[in-house]
Amino acid sequence: MFGLFGKKKLGKSEEEKRAEAMPRTKKVQFEPMKLSEAQAALEDDIRAILSFTPVNYYATKNSYLLCTFFYEEDYSEIYMQLEYRVDDLGRGKSGMYTIDKILMRDILRKFGVNINI
Repeated sequence: MFGLFGKKKLGKSEEEKRAEAMPRTKKVQFEPMKLSEAQAALEDDIRAILSFTPVNYYATKNSYLLCTFFYEEDYSEIYMQLEYRVDDLGRGKSGMYTIDKILMRDILRKFGVNINI
């Protein structure tokens, strides 16, 4: 009976556990958009993320699309996850996407960050 009113937290997938165990992370922010729209675009073509507009976190803290990379130090394995955030609180997360180091390099270049691959 007491379980009726509580929210049930679903366990993390094996992919999420693997990604969160990675030694390195990097976070960047994009202009706010519906998470469902972002996921649909990425399902069609993962490189669609290159069309998302980068944003400076300090300029628009009220809402943004957070992109978190989880990766090995040699970039041999990279996971990416999107999260819609409003007033620094999460409002939904996408699934994990496996990307390659070329795509990660191209995304980070939009933010003025160069990585040696």
